[in-house]
Amino acid sequence: MVAFRDALLGAKNGDSKAVELLYDQFSPLLLKCSMVNGHRDEDLYQTLLIEFLQVIRKFRV
Repeated sequence: MVAFRDALLGAKNGDSKAVELLYDQFSPLLLKCSMVNGHRDEDLYQTLLIEFLQVIRKFRV
């Protein structure tokens, strides 16, 4: 299993497999946070996904 730190460093350096690993790990949270009145809000989900990808680049390790 790849450690979170290694996946984050890989994702920051453009490794698409590392980004996919992080997405797989955090997708349940993204889905949960995009729920509005018991239904997934697709626009909110997309916004959260964009923010997630931007935060990967900004996160300091």
